[in-house]
Amino acid sequence: EENYIKNASKLAVKAGKAASLHSKKEADIILLKPIKDEDKIVDKKDLSLISIKEKMEIPINLVEATKKFNKKIASASALYLDECGEKAVATSDGAKIINELSRIYFSVKAVAKEGEKLTSIHESEGFLSGFEIFDKIDLRKYAVKAAEKAVKMLEAKPAVKGRFKAILDPKIAGTFIHEAVGHACEADYIITNQSILCNKLGDQIASEQVTIYDDSTLNGGWGSSKYDDEGVPTKKRVLIENGILKEYILNRETAKKLGMQSNGGARAASYAYKPLVRMSNSYLSPKDFSFEELLETVKEGIYVKGSRGGQVDPAKGVFQFSAEEAFLISKGEIAEPLFDVSLSGSILETLKKIFAIGKDIEHHPGFCGKDSQFIPAGDGSPHIAVQEIIVGGKI
Repeated sequence: EENYIKNASKLAVKAGKAASLHSKKEADIILLKPIKDEDKIVDKKDLSLISIKEKMEIPINLVEATKKFNKKIASASALYLDECGEKAVATSDGAKIINELSRIYFSVKAVAKEGEKLTSIHESEGFLSGFEIFDKIDLRKYAVKAAEKAVKMLEAKPAVKGRFKAILDPKIAGTFIHEAVGHACEADYIITNQSILCNKLGDQIASEQVTIYDDSTLNGGWGSSKYDDEGVPTKKRVLIENGILKEYILNRETAKKLGMQSNGGARAASYAYKPLVRMSNSYLSPKDFSFEELLETVKEGIYVKGSRGGQVDPAKGVFQFSAEEAFLISKGEIAEPLFDVSLSGSILETLKKIFAIGKDIEHHPGFCGKDSQFIPAGDGSPHIAVQEIIVGGKI
């Protein structure tokens, strides 16, 4: 094992010297007191000891339960992923850290059909756990939820384009927090002037209602870890507090360039990749509104649920997301369903137009891509009310 490490180190030094011939910029990092630690986990059912056959039963059961829900379900698909093992980080300044991993993710997609109309909904979940998690949860509820929503959306009418008051559910609000805010707070985008948040630390960039964290220490969080991939202890980062931009996500290199301290934001997909500045669990802090109070506050508008993904330009500060479900809000109540709903707008304008935040926070698992590296990253939010957002059309 030591020979492998020594050989890899020698190759890294040679590669670094060769790369330096093609760069005029000198690389530098924050120096830290080296840490030696082992972060152990105890699973009742070790994933490495569970047979492939038993794991295959998870997606098979999800598909069967989805198809049985209603004759209008035309098809169903499901996915199961897990990873377990150890991740070791050793640095040239003496850190040696071993993290044990045990992570499970599954999803189910339901496609409903009536005549020529097709609708689809997906549900997913992720856990930092061994296989014992399936003794505690009801898989069928995920299948039923996806199927029920897909069938309901067959009744939906085309969305009306325009600017509306809106309530965003925890899924699409969490997507907005991760994609539009979290990426803009990543310090490599800051130092290369590719973020709308450059030079805005200390500025009021959102409504006073808004407090956003990126928390690597979140208990059970999908993207949680005790240390980052440069051997730095992780923390709960306060990105925005009461509307004021407080902190960027930093690794050792970007911290040095900005004259700050690393806050444990370096993550790599595996040993084969360079650690990059990445999010862990980004979420909007809950407030006091119940869902019924949000409806009454908005009165007339659109309720938007779920996310099919979208596009964000952190440099220009604009976004566009597609929703899975949407409903008109009329007289403070949920009315008819709508399909093909997309949301777009300015990141900073939308942050300032959040005027009411629910108390019902949810956290969701996902996989974040950056420079060809995909890592587990969670997002979260309660329901939120936005004074105005563009529905359909272009920004």
